[in-house]
This record gives sequence, C-alpha cells and structure tokens, in this order.
Amino acid sequence: METIDDIVRFSAFGLLIWLAVLTLRDFCDRLAGRLGALSALSSAAYLIATKPGLSVLGVDMDMALLPFYTISPALVWLFCLSQFDDNFVVTNTHRAVTVAKMVTGGAGYVSWKLGNIGLFWPLMAISTTILIGLLVHLAATAWRGRHDDLVEDRRRFRSVFVSGVIVISAGILVSETYLRGNGLEPVGLTLQAAAFLAITVFLLWRLSAPGGEDIFFRVAGNGARAAGNDHCDLTPADQHDLDVILGLDGTELVLEPGLTIAKLASKLKIPEHRLRHLINQHMGYRNFADFLNHHRVQAAKSRLSDVNDRNTPVLTVAMDMGYGSLGPFNRAFKARTGLTPTEFRMQSLMEVAPAAK
Repeated sequence: METIDDIVRFSAFGLLIWLAVLTLRDFCDRLAGRLGALSALSSAAYLIATKPGLSVLGVDMDMALLPFYTISPALVWLFCLSQFDDNFVVTNTHRAVTVAKMVTGGAGYVSWKLGNIGLFWPLMAISTTILIGLLVHLAATAWRGRHDDLVEDRRRFRSVFVSGVIVISAGILVSETYLRGNGLEPVGLTLQAAAFLAITVFLLWRLSAPGGEDIFFRVAGNGARAAGNDHCDLTPADQHDLDVILGLDGTELVLEPGLTIAKLASKLKIPEHRLRHLINQHMGYRNFADFLNHHRVQAAKSRLSDVNDRNTPVLTVAMDMGYGSLGPFNRAFKARTGLTPTEFRMQSLMEVAPAAK
C-alpha cells in the first residue's frame, strides 16, 4: 500500500506544481488565475504534509507546511467562486473565513501533535464547521448558477469540477475525522491522493483543450458586441427571435426581480437553447447575468441622471432595476461605468446644472 501511495501521491504533487506554473505563466494577470495557482500549490503542500513520517533535512514536512495546507480548502473555495462570477473580487468576508480556517485547522493540528486533546477537539469542531460551511456555500452557488452561463462547454466543466471538489473535500473530512487511529488511515490517505491525481489530470486535460483557457480564466466582459455582428448565418426564424431579444432594451421585462433565462424564454416563447445561442453567439454575452446587468445598468443611468429623480435613494433605484440589494447593483454598475451609482449621479447632475442656467 505504501508503494502505491507514493506513486499516486508524488504524481499528483508533480502535476499540481506543473498546473500552478502554467497558470502563473499565462494567467497571473487575472484573479482567477492567481487563485488557481495558489489552490494548486496549497493542495500540493497538503499531499506532502499528509505523507506519514516525511521529513526533509530533519524537518517534519507536516509542521513546515502547516500554514500552506491548512488554507487549502478556503483557496479552492475562492477559486471555484471565481468560476461563477466574471467580476469576482475577494472581500473582507472571504478573507476572514480563510484566516479562520487556517488558524483553527493549524492550531488544532498542533494541539493534536502535542497531545493536548482537550484543545484539539473544540478547534477541530470549529475547523470542520467552517469546512462544511464552505462546501454548502459552494454547492448552493453552483446550484444557483447552473443555468446562468451561456457557454455550454463551460457549464459542463463547472458541473464536473465543482462536484469533484465537493466530493474530495467531503472525503478528506470523513477520513480525517473517522479513519484516524483505527488502522484505516493508510487506505484513506491513498484514496485522497488518488482523488487529487484524478482532478488534477482533468484540469490539465481541459486546460490544454481548444478554448480551455477561456473556460478557466476568461476576462470579464462589460457588454455585448455591436448588434449586427455574426448575423450572416442566421435563419429567418433566428433573425426574428434576435429582433425580439434586441427589442427588450428599455422594457420592464429585463428589470423583473429574479428573472432567469428559463423565465425569459417562457415569456418570449423562444426555446431556451435557442435563446442561449442567440444571446451568446450573436450578441456577445458570456452569461445571462451580464446580459441582464447591461440592460439594467443602462436603465439605471437614465434614472440617476434625471434631475427629477435626484432625491430618490440609490437603494430604491437598485430595487426598481430588479436587484435584491445594493451590493450587486453597485458592483455591476461600477464594472460597466467605472463609477459607483452615487458618483455617476453627482457627475451627471453637475453636467446638467450649467445647462439649466
């Protein structure tokens, strides 16, 4: 078993390092690329640190790499979140959760090594609770965003990748909680290494495929291509449906709260697969959220620059545009205009004031 474990573990380690090198070389200018590289490196550290009795120059690897591998679940969580949001940013909440996972996991492991079981169990309980929370949040994010992406290959990839991450993380949780000390730990560790190897091979295979870099590390887009592009291959029926979609600009339908592509397809009486194709291939939007945000931000700009609406709270404007809260509205607005809604309103009203004199 130890020989098999070594083969699988060090193969996975080498491929993870190679994956990190590739992502840093080609995608270090993008947050998703940096998070992907950090996730790969921390996962590689986990594989080395969990190799029983491994030491280098007399230094135990489990202790030397402790800060790097205890943070691994949080880094993988952040990388997965970046795959569901073209404009993803790391917030203070993300940072707090990451630090909490690293501190509780690291302190728990040190207390176990020192034989302080009284401190080990509460720390491990907190660390385990955080990990379960990360998995639940990731699963919920994947479920909510399962229909949002308009690129079929990317939707399939995310389903497989996120499912793999959840299964591996859950397996690690079970093995570390229930297999330790009962003689089954070697089997559990080998299975963990095999799971890391499988998902790393999948990532490298998908990244090397045509268009793979776009699936992983695309650049966020702020709108569509100019209308009229790529229409030469449209059938008359497609052209009619595209005209219907283009006619949504300025209508109340795109401002409807909770609007999904399935609901829009039903209201427009266009098959969902055709609607996805037209919005993506002939309008240039990569996901449905970008399509909605484009229309909603355009409508919001009109409201915010209207003198008669100058005293309307920004939150009210956000709600009228179909947003459930102010945060997503602010992020979508700034991503497309470079200004917050409040800054845009002040600038617009200052430009109107001299003309009114």
